[in-house]
Amino acid sequence: MPRGYGAMRYELKYYLPLEVADDVRRFITPYVVHDPYCADLPGHRYTVRSIYLDTDDLRFYSEKLDSLNNRKKVRVRTYNEPDGDTEAFIEIKRKFGRLGSKDRLQLPWPKVDHALNGKDPAEVLSGRHFRDRKTLEKIRFLMHVNELRPTVLVAYEREAFVGREDRRVRVTFDQNIRSLQHPTLDQIFAEQELRQFEDDHFILELKFDNVMPVWMSRLIRSHGLQAESYSKYCQGIDAWSGGLQPMATAE
Repeated sequence: MPRGYGAMRYELKYYLPLEVADDVRRFITPYVVHDPYCADLPGHRYTVRSIYLDTDDLRFYSEKLDSLNNRKKVRVRTYNEPDGDTEAFIEIKRKFGRLGSKDRLQLPWPKVDHALNGKDPAEVLSGRHFRDRKTLEKIRFLMHVNELRPTVLVAYEREAFVGREDRRVRVTFDQNIRSLQHPTLDQIFAEQELRQFEDDHFILELKFDNVMPVWMSRLIRSHGLQAESYSKYCQGIDAWSGGLQPMATAE
């Protein structure tokens, strides 16, 4: 297992028609409960909003298409609609085969632009733990070395579950997936401009540490599930371009 990164866990994805969602939900109900962030929401769903950063020639996109075993993404993520207490996360998401990890920095939404665009870290992270400063330094280093900038906004509705016995076990249903190419950071809550690219399918994700729970294995066998390498980031770009399209350079 790779060292020097955040906690690693297995992440398996399945691309499934919506008509099987209720059956999968019934199967997992004895073993999971709704994530507290969605338990009391209508339909038990919250909205995930992520802006992915990439190079002008879409290096991270190409690494995914080329199925590189070790790859990364940099993104800004927030949830639902903006309010006075909106928080956001700046993340480096790493993949090592089917293992995934995150370096994650949580900030009030108004501070995200300052964090990404060079404002004094001592001011952005005043009073925060040293590890937050190190995470921001990693993110800024990646942005500077690779000249990263916002590439695509991806939004979707997520129904999330955690294990009854092990809260690190996680199951999510993602649907109504939509995107916007070349957003600015302040468009992370945009809706009218987004283009939907999944409406009759959903993405099932199974996440766990070390050993798959027995009931997950039974779910996979009983439903004939086949894990797929599905990337919302890549699909979000393809929804607009139909293929690899470099970003326009600023004049």
